[in-house]
Amino acid sequence: MLSIEHLLTDLTPLLHQYGYFLLALAIAAEGIGIPAPGQSLLVVASILASLGEMSLPLIVVVAGSSAFLGNTCGYWIGVQCEHILIRKNWLSKKTIDKCHSFIERYGVWGLLMSRFIEGLKQLMPLACGIAKMPFREFLIGNTFAVILWVLCFGIAPAYLYRQREAIFSFYHHYAVVSWFVVTGLIFVGIVFVIRRYQKQ
Repeated sequence: MLSIEHLLTDLTPLLHQYGYFLLALAIAAEGIGIPAPGQSLLVVASILASLGEMSLPLIVVVAGSSAFLGNTCGYWIGVQCEHILIRKNWLSKKTIDKCHSFIERYGVWGLLMSRFIEGLKQLMPLACGIAKMPFREFLIGNTFAVILWVLCFGIAPAYLYRQREAIFSFYHHYAVVSWFVVTGLIFVGIVFVIRRYQKQ
């Protein structure tokens, strides 16, 4: 909760001043591999929407379209400019080899998972392009990844922030059970992914 309050303190003035333009710019920049606080801005914008200071439908549209277009641009940069990235030493040969092996192993699942891993999220569209992932496959993975990401970081915070007192009260009384359930779900998810790719 303290980290959320810090984000609100730091980023609310920026959103008040630059609004949806800053949100779109930061999210799109992440899609082409440029570090930017796109996800943090999205969470804060969602909370501001719950307080009536921004429009949640507009946030969803701006965030979703910016993420989709930014990721697509990142993919095409990877496809067309791999040799430039290597020559300028922006990406090492070792990194590119890892990109190839990761995409070959996980495909669309890798694109979905990476959307929720900071650092990998910014690199993955470039990696998909560098690994020459089929464009149709990239579009499918990108679409689902963006939808899930916007649901988790663009819509959920608005609802959860309004319900924060009830959530913290529930957590206070059922902390052990909550952690057990979350840990169990994560474990089941990991086992499912491992078994799926062992069969391939």
